[in-house]
Amino acid sequence: MKTTEQQYKDANAAGLRHRTTGFFWSYYTATLQVAYNLGLDGVSIQDVQPITAFRFGEAPENFISWNYRDNAPEKGLSVYTDKSVVRCEFMDREKYEYTGLPVATGGDGEILILAFDAEYLD
Repeated sequence: MKTTEQQYKDANAAGLRHRTTGFFWSYYTATLQVAYNLGLDGVSIQDVQPITAFRFGEAPENFISWNYRDNAPEKGLSVYTDKSVVRCEFMDREKYEYTGLPVATGGDGEILILAFDAEYLD
């Protein structure tokens, strides 16, 4: 089963509710944990609309990109739109399309989404 828009928004809403309670949840699905953590940080994705974008190379198994410069996970999957500036070192990789909620900007200025293709593990 794949993770849905509503599941991301529900996890985010729980994080928003838990900001002041001291009560915390955790998820097996890494992308749901990101949605929840965004809520804990006060970032609402409740009104965010899905986009379809592309990336060069398949998504990692957990659909969370890795920022090699900072040696840390990003807050979603790095993707580009037709209006994005794409780094030349990616051009030799196969292009894949993903749909999800744009939630942040990555360390290299790229769009980060919570992809609907992520496997639901909870």
